[in-house]
Amino acid sequence: MKHIWQKIIIGLLFFFLVIGGIAYHERHNIRRFFLVNQVHRSAHILTTAQIKLNLKPALSTKNTTTTNQLSATYRRKLANLSVGITHAKVIVNPYKTSPLTGLILVKTSQATQVTMRVLGDSPQTTITKKIPGYTKQHQVGILGLYANRTNHVQLTFTTKSGTKITKTYFLRTGKASARIGTNTVKTSHPTQMALGTGNTKLTFAVSSQGITYGLDAQGKVRWYSTNYISHVFKQLANGHLLILTKINPNDHHYNALQETDYYGRVYRQYNFNGLFPSKTNHKKLVTNTVIHHDAIELPDHNLLLTVSDGGADYVEDTMIELDRQTGKIKKVIDLKRILPKSAYTKYHGTTRSDGKLDWFHQNSMYYDKRTGTLIVSGRNQDMIFAINCKTTKLKWILAANQKLPTRYQKYLLKPTTKHYKFNAGQHAVMLLQPDKAKKNQLQLQYYDNNVVVTRGNQSVSKKYSAGTIVSINQLKKTVTKTWSYGKSRGTYDFTNIVGSSYAVGKGNTLINFGYADSGKRSEFVEVNRKTKYVVFDVNRTNFPSWDWTYRAQRMSLFPKHTHFSLKNINQ
Repeated sequence: MKHIWQKIIIGLLFFFLVIGGIAYHERHNIRRFFLVNQVHRSAHILTTAQIKLNLKPALSTKNTTTTNQLSATYRRKLANLSVGITHAKVIVNPYKTSPLTGLILVKTSQATQVTMRVLGDSPQTTITKKIPGYTKQHQVGILGLYANRTNHVQLTFTTKSGTKITKTYFLRTGKASARIGTNTVKTSHPTQMALGTGNTKLTFAVSSQGITYGLDAQGKVRWYSTNYISHVFKQLANGHLLILTKINPNDHHYNALQETDYYGRVYRQYNFNGLFPSKTNHKKLVTNTVIHHDAIELPDHNLLLTVSDGGADYVEDTMIELDRQTGKIKKVIDLKRILPKSAYTKYHGTTRSDGKLDWFHQNSMYYDKRTGTLIVSGRNQDMIFAINCKTTKLKWILAANQKLPTRYQKYLLKPTTKHYKFNAGQHAVMLLQPDKAKKNQLQLQYYDNNVVVTRGNQSVSKKYSAGTIVSINQLKKTVTKTWSYGKSRGTYDFTNIVGSSYAVGKGNTLINFGYADSGKRSEFVEVNRKTKYVVFDVNRTNFPSWDWTYRAQRMSLFPKHTHFSLKNINQ
């Protein structure tokens, strides 16, 4: 009887906490109680309400307020300017976190359209952008400056009648962060690279834990953020960036998910507490990084995030859907409810210093909006699988047939390629040209680290890593290898952890061998898939430990339908 009453009391307290019907300090104390005394749905699996309570994100307006204050200052400066292109106000790093950006404020007597040109060291590294519309008051955002030099930026003002006048402005920048390390160009053929209109696309080296930066076709740094970024650096549908950074610069953990842009303006920020019980002592709460490897935007613009569930036993095996507007958790997908129990209760592939089990280690995901399919990659199970995102029901599994219970084998894709080598320790799953594909025929690209953790071919494990493309027939449940590059580079570019492989245009794929030489080197290689001719190859060295490149991404500084504005950020 006593035990039953304890359960009832705990249930009532939990109910009041979740609905927020008691005072803040009481909620805070009770939250700590439920962090120590986790409520389970069944053995090893937390309830959905418990996971929401553990993570409990909160919207922060601190950085959006700072953004609006700076924008208001620049609006006043523009209003007070005299008319004439010689009276322009030039500002470097206007939002304080992107040192290779600028802002030029200028008034003209007639309404004009502006074309901005950041002069590069070659025609292929000169960045050009035409700003839409005609106006007399110009707020021209500048992207793509070089570090540690006086940059020449040309603005061409064109009237509606076609009259043009060009003025060169000078923007002086300081030295780039030493944490970027040394980027040595081994190969560069810019005319064969996918650089976008006006050479506005850079190769972005996304940090594991540190400085993320963008290189031009000559391997020169043309953008970086002073915010420390971990894993997540994505372009959203509205042209903004989604990054995972620190709430405070001196924090050890990355618990701020921020919607920002290349200038450093902050549109939204979601802070996570990350205070979870330790494995050895459940009464001891220790701060952890909540979001770890990936975040994607869903068709309704909500965010799907890879997270740890906040329990004392397991990490990196859960996803949450975050409401973009409110910051509330709308849905929880716990992989322990989808995959075999033996996968996490009998896992021995890796160990952690905190004693928790990283049995799955989800490192990427991709949402196919045509079918509502979510494709998930788990390094430590050497597995890629697909589920119906709404129902979470399994559709197929791409993995070697080892250590899988009989009832899961019906989901396994059967190879049609002779001597097919299954993915092992893979990263960065994404569909190739999904809009042109048939619903049941997928072209799946991923980075095959080729390190067997749980299942796979041990005889070739760790011999090389490769960018890979396979064709999947979802109806027949078959898989065919269609392209791979990396085997010829052998152990030189073998990557035990991290890495990426993405199609970037012109029939090219950009591959990041991010953990070469046991993490002392990252190498970015753009290769033509048809000819296997390397058109770009950069070695990155001399960077701090833990700051190896997680992904290499080719992204535009000026996404479609975006332009700089000094309007207030909508909070």
